[in-house]
Amino acid sequence: MEREELFDKFINECEIEPLKFCGQGNPNSDILIIGKESTDTSEELIREKIMLCKDKINRDAPRPIDSKNKTWANYQKLLDEVYHRESDYPDKWDFEKLAFTTEMNNIPSKHSHLTKKVKDGIEKRIAFFRDSKFIQSFPVVVLACSNYIRNDETSGFRINETFNVEYDNEILEDGHRQGEYKKYPKGFWFYTHHSKDKKKLVIHTIQFSQIHGKMIKDMASVIRDHLDHLRKLGLI
Repeated sequence: MEREELFDKFINECEIEPLKFCGQGNPNSDILIIGKESTDTSEELIREKIMLCKDKINRDAPRPIDSKNKTWANYQKLLDEVYHRESDYPDKWDFEKLAFTTEMNNIPSKHSHLTKKVKDGIEKRIAFFRDSKFIQSFPVVVLACSNYIRNDETSGFRINETFNVEYDNEILEDGHRQGEYKKYPKGFWFYTHHSKDKKKLVIHTIQFSQIHGKMIKDMASVIRDHLDHLRKLGLI
């Protein structure tokens, strides 16, 4: 099934009550970025995003730069780094031509404290993503949502289960795991996961409003290598 058809089904699912936040950007891109939550997920905004996604001309159009939005500024830096490019619009963001973005939580929150309401909402969201053929169709997924989804013995291996991947657990010569990227200041990290057939890469990291500059370059290199691998196989 073509990605556009999968996207139409995804949008239809988002319109079913209760409404689900769809996201925005280019649904035919190779990269999906899942953040924590939007600052506003009112019913009005959700409907507005759904209508934007249905607009095939304007859904990934460049948007004016908002100097207060560090998350999107870093999305732009990551995508520019992945594709070794500079934006054609110096006064605008155009990263959404190169990625589709959505959120892990339907409920806006000013803090990362996981209340029962937020936890329940995230669980439903994870199930929605797991069952969505559109979400599952991306060869690269960046989970920029920190503790909203995890891989551990306590909370379960939710990343593996949701995206059908496995943590890159091989131990390297320096003693670190292959999928562990933590050589940054404390609190900055990302981990990599791949599907068994190596067609999908999932990166788990912190919220992009807080990301370290070196992480962007390292993450972009990992993504670029994966996309190059898929191109050699004729898969993208």
